[in-house]
Amino acid sequence: MTKSRLSMEYHLSIDGIDKGGLMFSFFILLLFGTQVFANSQVVAHIWSVDYPKPPENETLLFLSTGLVLKTIQNKNISFEIEAAIQDKRQFIFNYNKERNLLGLTPIGKQNLSYIQEGLNLSDFIPTTISSMSTARRYFREARYYEKESQCFNRAMVWSYEWWRRHSLKSNKILIFFTRHYIRRYNFEWWFHIAPLVNILNEDTVIERVMDVKYSSGPLSLKSWTDIFMKGNPDCPIIEKYSDYADHPYEGDCYLQRTHMFTYQPADLQMYEAWGYQKSDFILKEVQQAYREAMDEIVTIDEEESKNEKI
Repeated sequence: MTKSRLSMEYHLSIDGIDKGGLMFSFFILLLFGTQVFANSQVVAHIWSVDYPKPPENETLLFLSTGLVLKTIQNKNISFEIEAAIQDKRQFIFNYNKERNLLGLTPIGKQNLSYIQEGLNLSDFIPTTISSMSTARRYFREARYYEKESQCFNRAMVWSYEWWRRHSLKSNKILIFFTRHYIRRYNFEWWFHIAPLVNILNEDTVIERVMDVKYSSGPLSLKSWTDIFMKGNPDCPIIEKYSDYADHPYEGDCYLQRTHMFTYQPADLQMYEAWGYQKSDFILKEVQQAYREAMDEIVTIDEEESKNEKI
């Protein structure tokens, strides 16, 4: 595996430019005015939308990156948003520090064809780390590059490097924030993900979250969720993605365990809907994770990877 530092922002692969992209971009520029040259931008597709209920007037856009953006309800943009969700159209979203949408430009459709490379994993058994001191050492080894990055890319890099260095088969934990919670506290994410490991501690196997960005060492699930949850409510553990998706206004948060090959919530949705389950790291996802989280181009030899199968 070789790698080099990138000198530019990350990019995503796209199938091609949307035929109506230029016209739609012009429409959006007119709609939002001259503020499109704003604080931040992100490339993503719209995962879902939460339309306002009176007296609210903000539509919430839930992006595939986990970010929640806000825009004022508008019939024309609502039509375009629904179309974008249906065909997984990707956009460059421009937004300000309050996460108000300032403009968006369609750039193509996300290519998910590789998602079927690994199937039918039903017996994944995570490694039990021999001691808490070893787990802390693994935690200290994990690299964190000081930049704005996506949680799923950081989690992929950490999980992948622990596997390469220590043959550690870890899990991941997702916290889903309900729409009720997001609106009440103007919260900026709809999900967050981090590695989850088993540790032998005084003859008992315990779970600890290894979230290198937000903690200084392994944390219990409750200590980890308290970082993000106002009022420190308990987040119930769910078994399938629809337990959250079908109840978006109930409670404040949900937790779901998964294995280390999971990249984004789309994996959980595809497994539940069609039974597709990854049984290995997908090289395209690993490379994308390094590009976005570490600004590194990683070359992974295909034969080397095959020899290191789980």
